Amino acid sequence: MTPPVILAEKPKQALAYAEALQNFERKDGYFEIKPNSIFPEGAKLTWAIGHILELAKPEYYDAKWSKWDLEALPIVPDRYEFLVSPSKVERFEVIDRLLKQCDRVVLGTDPDREGENIGWSILTKANATNKEIQRLWINSLENDVILDGFKNLRNGRDYFASYLEAQTRQISDWLVGMNASQLFTLLLKTKGVNDVFSVGRVQTPTLFMIYQRENEMNNFIPEAFYEVAATIQHSNGDFIAKAEGKHIVKKDAVLEVERHNLNIERENISRISEVLKSLENEQSPRLFTMSAIQTKANKLWKYSPAKVLKTVQNLYEKKLLTYPRTDTAFITESEFKYLKSNFENYKEIIGIDFSMINEHPRKRYVDNSKVQEHYAIIPTKNIPKQTAIDKLETDERNIYLEVVRNTIAMFHDSYKYEQTVIVVNHHGLEFKAKGKVEVEKGWKSLFFEEQVKDSDKEEKISMLPIVEQNDQIVLLPTIKEGKTKKPKRLTEGDLIPLMIHSGKYLEGEEQSILKETEGIGTEATRANIIETLKKQSYIEIKNNLVHITSKGVILCDLVDDSLLASPAMTAKWETFLKRIGKGERKQEDFLKGIYQFIDKLIVETPLRLDSVKLTKSISDSKTEEHIGKCPSCSNGYIVERKSFYGCTVNECKQTFSKELLKKNITPTQMKKLLSKNKTDVIKGFKGKKDFDAHLTLEKDVAKGSHKYKFQF
Repeated sequence: MTPPVILAEKPKQALAYAEALQNFERKDGYFEIKPNSIFPEGAKLTWAIGHILELAKPEYYDAKWSKWDLEALPIVPDRYEFLVSPSKVERFEVIDRLLKQCDRVVLGTDPDREGENIGWSILTKANATNKEIQRLWINSLENDVILDGFKNLRNGRDYFASYLEAQTRQISDWLVGMNASQLFTLLLKTKGVNDVFSVGRVQTPTLFMIYQRENEMNNFIPEAFYEVAATIQHSNGDFIAKAEGKHIVKKDAVLEVERHNLNIERENISRISEVLKSLENEQSPRLFTMSAIQTKANKLWKYSPAKVLKTVQNLYEKKLLTYPRTDTAFITESEFKYLKSNFENYKEIIGIDFSMINEHPRKRYVDNSKVQEHYAIIPTKNIPKQTAIDKLETDERNIYLEVVRNTIAMFHDSYKYEQTVIVVNHHGLEFKAKGKVEVEKGWKSLFFEEQVKDSDKEEKISMLPIVEQNDQIVLLPTIKEGKTKKPKRLTEGDLIPLMIHSGKYLEGEEQSILKETEGIGTEATRANIIETLKKQSYIEIKNNLVHITSKGVILCDLVDDSLLASPAMTAKWETFLKRIGKGERKQEDFLKGIYQFIDKLIVETPLRLDSVKLTKSISDSKTEEHIGKCPSCSNGYIVERKSFYGCTVNECKQTFSKELLKKNITPTQMKKLLSKNKTDVIKGFKGKKDFDAHLTLEKDVAKGSHKYKFQF
């Protein structure tokens, strides 16, 4: 028999396979694996570079789609062609040549839906689907895991339906993106908005949820409320107690209800009614999914989700962490066993010594039934030396140590604290004070204080004096005024849980679907969705806080009340796609629904163009973006471009450079120049000698425009 071809997804993955199989020789574009006990005839190990194939562009199918034209929509080819990406032709040619020479293929791409898509799409393009196909399915790149995987190869055809599921999603995203993006861009252009609007089934509802939060903040009107509280004077110390449930909007209502029970003008002698004490136990956090580590790393270090995904991927390729793109917070008993056996090593890595309290698997962390394709992100059996840890990049070291701490915390004891509640019942009005005394730090001792504190959830709990039931106290009542708080601006890390919990905006079956599918997007795609929103200038990140741009507002106003704005579309998609992945439904049936959706979009979207909300957002956008009136024509405005300031009227040739004699001219300075014909003094122009000067405008008669002039 001819040697089989092993197809990895990436070069580093292929190298890890080769090193695990040991006896190999580097060839031009592949590794030649020498005969061994697993592959008696040897093997040829090659690799893709992610997605080598991409859907053909619209003009490939029909010349009428070569230019953006409303009359040419919808873009719906009668077939779908996957072409080799121009930058990856040589790579595909190597794979194609090797596949033609073999009878058996081992797919070693990533063990997920997209991994199937990459592997099977290459086999399809190379006409190699008639060969014997086996599947390598592993969650770690450690040598023993790789070898065990090769010894227990699965039937590759068992995963073909997952490939159809992924391909269906890919084609559908392409159809919606191509049609909706052209439709929205061309329609908005008729309203004077000259920009390209990218639209997608996940990115657009994600943007819309950001837009909704922005509206909640902008429309928020604080309301005053009043609560009855009291300073309690006890011989062992004073403390504050609050009347339970007495948050009343109108102050007069508080006075009316309470004055007959409570004289708020004088001291009141009373007694402690009850002292309730309970010992509380808090278990260590669940093991990490990709979303969980992305959210945690953003809180701790303000890392973007994309940076965390890349960092965990690097640590996976360095054989320090397990497979990154997982949505499972559980491991099997097999992983628990090796973690337990390496317990002492992991303690040494984080530099904290403690005794193993929980020696046996617990369902909160270890559940074979909850692990299907991947298990939680945990450290591998590969124990790095301190010198190797020191050589990691700062972000790699931070995340690696955090995963180690989070994982071995399950072997530690619970965090224990005593919860105390003091009750004072004064003339039928019940006051309560809560206090917390730490008894045993337990797993929290593995983390720095900022790593265990969640300021959004943690109650402000005061230290209480030692008191007993029936102790006499003096109660000094008061009515305190407070105000309802404005919704908080989202952080970049908040966007991940926002996508995961997007189902809360829905009801009924769609809500349960999104809960089952972990919201919109996947562990592999959510970070990329956020990056797309940034690249498309729909959102800006300032000091880790998310701000929607005027462009983002315009798109959201246009899609408002449509299926494109709602996570419901993804809920419906995911339900159908999963059934394709199980072999229960067909790709053709799903695409028919997409065609109907696109037709409806083309009919309904123009009707939204003249809505009051959209008209206002377009007007606000133009006002917001303009730096000032163009000095050379009567119709245009000066706006900021990439490397210059220019007029919005195409026929007007007025431009100003952003840099003059090595000095940047800021938008603020340009605004003063256009409104007052003079900037403030700008320091540090680089001439023969450095100098400071104002800038003014001077008419350039020959060109019919204006130019900078120095005023000393």
